[in-house]
Amino acid sequence: MIGKETPEIKYDRALTLFQESVLKPDHKLRACAYNQDCFNELMEIREHVLEYLKTLREVTHHTYADESDEIETAKLQAIKSQ
Repeated sequence: MIGKETPEIKYDRALTLFQESVLKPDHKLRACAYNQDCFNELMEIREHVLEYLKTLREVTHHTYADESDEIETAKLQAIKSQ
């Protein structure tokens, strides 16, 4: 039912698509990183982005937020700020 979803569902779908774009191997980009001697750094950044996407999904758009959601959000934000 595209078009009648809540903003939360649309946001979650957008996060999923972005995550898929990060997971999808880009051989040209990886070859460039290898040639520029920064392949390992590229893969490290990729892992950080994937971890951030998990965090973003967890702290965004709690439909029925309660105190435990607020506590978990605060914990994740504290971890991110370290």
